[in-house]
Amino acid sequence: MKYQVLQRLFIPIWATISGALPLSVSAQTVPPHYSDGTLVYLHEQEPPCLWGGWVQQAYLSRQVFDYLVSYDNGQIRPWLAASWSESADRKTITFHLRHDVKFTDGDLFNADAVIANYPAWQKGIGWHGFTYMTGFTKVDDYTVALHLSEPNPEIYNVLANGHYGFQSPDSLAHHSSEQKCLRPVGTGPWKVARWVRGDGISFVRNDDYRWAPPNAHHNGPAYIKHLEWKFVPDATTRWGALVSGGANVIYQPPSAQWQALQRHYQTLSYVATGRPQAFSFNVQRGPFTDQRVRQAFAYALDRKQIVKTVFKGAVPYEGNGSLSKNTPLYLNVDDRYSLNIAKANQLLDAAGWTGRDAVGYRTKDGKTLDARLPFIQAIIDQEGALMLQAVQDQVKRVGIKLDLIPLTQTEGFAGARSRPADKEISFGYWVWPSPNILDIVYNHALNGAFNGNNTSFFNNPEVEAQILDAQREPNAQRRQQKFDLLQKWFDDQAIAIGGYNFTYNVAIANNIRGLWQDRGNGLLNFNDAYFVQEQP
Repeated sequence: MKYQVLQRLFIPIWATISGALPLSVSAQTVPPHYSDGTLVYLHEQEPPCLWGGWVQQAYLSRQVFDYLVSYDNGQIRPWLAASWSESADRKTITFHLRHDVKFTDGDLFNADAVIANYPAWQKGIGWHGFTYMTGFTKVDDYTVALHLSEPNPEIYNVLANGHYGFQSPDSLAHHSSEQKCLRPVGTGPWKVARWVRGDGISFVRNDDYRWAPPNAHHNGPAYIKHLEWKFVPDATTRWGALVSGGANVIYQPPSAQWQALQRHYQTLSYVATGRPQAFSFNVQRGPFTDQRVRQAFAYALDRKQIVKTVFKGAVPYEGNGSLSKNTPLYLNVDDRYSLNIAKANQLLDAAGWTGRDAVGYRTKDGKTLDARLPFIQAIIDQEGALMLQAVQDQVKRVGIKLDLIPLTQTEGFAGARSRPADKEISFGYWVWPSPNILDIVYNHALNGAFNGNNTSFFNNPEVEAQILDAQREPNAQRRQQKFDLLQKWFDDQAIAIGGYNFTYNVAIANNIRGLWQDRGNGLLNFNDAYFVQEQP
């Protein structure tokens, strides 16, 4: 089904929606069963490759790859690793692998396969250094030792997320970069049949699959034979396709329809771990090097009301600019920096921005208080852009000029407007299952070079040392205290302030059962999905 066809499926009258009608009792009680059917899923963003370091790639990777361990509602469960143990210094983890796993090209999954994948992780996942992994060594054919430069209590959460799946050693050695990008070979429940750029990916089930994690609903091949993963950027078009029967599952429906979808359809929702959609201020150069100006920006906003108005309850507000609500060791700071226009004006006056230009923007030494905010449209969708427009209107009331600069996905991923001289504010999220997201987004350097994930351009070796000290802390209570202090410090300094939590909302037609999201990244697992009523 082409995108152009999906655009014609929009039917806005709820009373005529066949997909919203309740199924018969017999259909509702149909047990899981195998079929040759096709499930159509509509996603939003199309990533450059099926695997890599972006969460949009992790959604796809989860269908094709398997992982050493599985994250299950706060517990780490076996998967391709049957068991493991840690060294006394917590820097070596020995994994004992399953003996019955094979790749879809016939390659065996064993210690050699694990070791063969590590260079691909290093090369293909740009932030890999912040996992503290340094490599694997082979103990025997089905045992490997993972080495860490620093103790990392969340290393299992990291290994369970969608980025650290395994590719066939033969494919890694002999396939072209394009082949590995578009049709990687894994051990997972689905195989890539084809990828048509600008349209979607066709998956077919792996009939040999017998090694699902224990939190899966069954251990065997996917119940449905074909999965059509379509890329449809417009949320209203995705919604229209669901209600008219042109799609079975859709990603991120329009917020205005979320409550109605919850009444008439099945829905799933997951607040991603890591960092929320947050404002990061350039603290290296420009007006936001002054803490008072950063705090004034925060006090000028009624962020809670903006989020409520724009997202209509589909996405929660988040005040913490460093960690999202689902991240381990999160500190709630939602009630700080509430709207206070008088306080914002007082801070700006104290910072010397006392003049006004012809249209009312503040000036200092002949310069306008002007802040550029470039944003990648693949990361900030249409509703996110509406929020930024509301922010633009609200800060104008205290004399701050906010310039919103939309970037295409190509421009953004190529590094456009990413240097300190290019912007005063950044806005974006970072999905990561550990509080050491602070290390990723505030560390000045990565592998000896500038860390592009540090969009505030923060550079404070003393604070960076405190982050690493908190990460190393073996005592759970003291570790919580140390991360609490760090989060409070970053909030006090207003290095970054939150906007809303990156939330993965999904709506599902009533003739589908068994679909679920994992509790690490919110990734969809289609291998347990089945039809209770076949498509007409």
